[in-house]
Amino acid sequence: MGKLGSLKDFKRTVYLSMIIPSLLAMVSYILFVFNQPGHGKYLILTVVLTFWFTISLILLYQKRLMPLVEYGTLIIISVMHIGTVYDGFFNYIATDKAGAFGVTVMWVPAVILSFFLILGARRGLVFSLAVFFVFFVMGLMNYPEMSEDYLISVIQFYVAYLFYILIIYFSRNLIRLFSDFENMKENAFTDALTGTANRHQIDIWLDEKVSGAKEVPVSILFFDIDYFKAVNDTFGHKVGDTVLKELAGLVKQNLTPNEQFGRWGGEEFIIISSQSGENARKLAEELRLKISEYHFKTAGRQTVSFGVTEFRSGESVDTLISRADRGLYQSKHEGRNRVTII
Repeated sequence: MGKLGSLKDFKRTVYLSMIIPSLLAMVSYILFVFNQPGHGKYLILTVVLTFWFTISLILLYQKRLMPLVEYGTLIIISVMHIGTVYDGFFNYIATDKAGAFGVTVMWVPAVILSFFLILGARRGLVFSLAVFFVFFVMGLMNYPEMSEDYLISVIQFYVAYLFYILIIYFSRNLIRLFSDFENMKENAFTDALTGTANRHQIDIWLDEKVSGAKEVPVSILFFDIDYFKAVNDTFGHKVGDTVLKELAGLVKQNLTPNEQFGRWGGEEFIIISSQSGENARKLAEELRLKISEYHFKTAGRQTVSFGVTEFRSGESVDTLISRADRGLYQSKHEGRNRVTII
């Protein structure tokens, strides 16, 4: 499943995943009982529901009229759900005939889930409890004529119905908590402006890379935008932010899984590469050239300067970063828009 950009996208995906198997089940039911006696009213209901779900499926695929699909489905499902339970109470339980709810119980979780998806957590809870209350009143009306066997079945139906309501309600909140937690984790390690790794994440990566540097080489590419203060002074800080975002996107497009990329701070960025120093220098040259040829939307052409170095056995992360920083300083001192390897 691709990345979902909004709650609407998520709901649409869930609806599609529910409607398709539901349609298959209903079509199978229609074919199975078409000429069999005693299924007339259920067959009509199933045909109506199949027709509506087919229309809904087409509209969902076309991404059109989603509110109509949602609330039309809510009305149809609610009426049919209440109608089938009413039929069970007044035409089966009241006459002590077997098969009161039939397949109704099997569809209860899907029906309640639909209530919550369409209406949201609070309104879904209220609506589901209101439907339960209607069923409870039906049970009270039939209690005097209810046999002992049916009484036990009805009590189990009520308990299961409440359980489904509560489990779906609390599961939804639990999923939201997990989602919020994952967002917090992501924000803790991601730079809000550029969407790249932030300083905290980079520190973690550096510690991990240095500890495993005996197996594979580790090189640092430290770079920043030349004369970035002039960009902010000339065009404003919003344009400056746009330049940083465009730059980050351009660099990410030209990196491989062997590199980890993040914003060190301000206009400074860092690339951690599993390549030797000379190969890292070549990568820096390629990036420098691509950036110098790129036309930023609101600030025109910009250049960057690089400091490149390779990890040396026994040194600390601070020493490694300091040497890369010296390389960057040398590139600035020697005219900018260049790569210096130390």
